[in-house]
Amino acid sequence: MNKHKVGKQRIKEIIGEKSENIIKNLEEISPDFANYIIDFAYGDLYSRQGFSDKYRELSAVACLIGQGNTGLPLKAHLNGMLNVGWNKEEIIELLIFLIGYAGFPSCVEAVTILKQIIEERIESS
Repeated sequence: MNKHKVGKQRIKEIIGEKSENIIKNLEEISPDFANYIIDFAYGDLYSRQGFSDKYRELSAVACLIGQGNTGLPLKAHLNGMLNVGWNKEEIIELLIFLIGYAGFPSCVEAVTILKQIIEERIESS
């Protein structure tokens, strides 16, 4: 299977159905940018052996919060954490733990985003 097909499969496994809209929106702005995400991030990085999807998503969320990136990428990867086996309580423990490293503002924003995600999941079920 080529890297692009693998990447599309992996992003859907991690991010879920919303990944299609994310990629579509990025393709409208820049097909090349979307391809880097599909081919490199998910076709290469998310397809490597030796590290589970649970820990990939934990790492992604911790890094995003640490950098103060609380927008769409954080929402996608918090969703990803839920999709690969983390539960709400575990994610909240992560966010509480990160207060000491990333600070309250980023963690407050992350809790708010997590709340939105959980509400959206309840509404759609």
